[in-house]
Amino acid sequence: MILVGCDLRKPSLSRQLVPDGTEELIDVITNKASLDEVISSDPSTRLSFLPAGVKSRLVHTSEILASDAMKDFFTRLRESYEYVIVDLSPVTPVVDVRSATHFVDTFLFVIQWGKTKMDVAEHALNTAGGVYDNLLGVVLNKVDLKALNRYEGHGNYYYSRHFAHYGYTD
Repeated sequence: MILVGCDLRKPSLSRQLVPDGTEELIDVITNKASLDEVISSDPSTRLSFLPAGVKSRLVHTSEILASDAMKDFFTRLRESYEYVIVDLSPVTPVVDVRSATHFVDTFLFVIQWGKTKMDVAEHALNTAGGVYDNLLGVVLNKVDLKALNRYEGHGNYYYSRHFAHYGYTD
């Protein structure tokens, strides 16, 4: 299994997992470094990680993600790994995620507890057809479990009602 950092605008996952990394995804795509040189692995989980990068500030990230070189790279990754997990930028307001639909099979839509507004989440799914069409599910992260207990019975109705439109049920 490999996790590929593809948030080229704000690679926070790459900074967290490989803060001193010098090579990055772009180096592999442009043949400046080999995949083996750039990947870091955790022996306890057997998870390999390819950082998006921490050294360069990129412009035109959606064009990079939409490129044939990126698609070819992910085709090669599929030959070597059973699972290829991709960390992308937020669906809104940038177009990077929509640019990646040609090499991503399914998406998990992550929303943040207490921060992501339902209308923003609905708008994001309604305007990103390639994402919505290949959506595996929704993840609610950073949940305040104490606050969630206060919504027992009520919160389930609220989220179910809004996401039922997208074919999701409890």
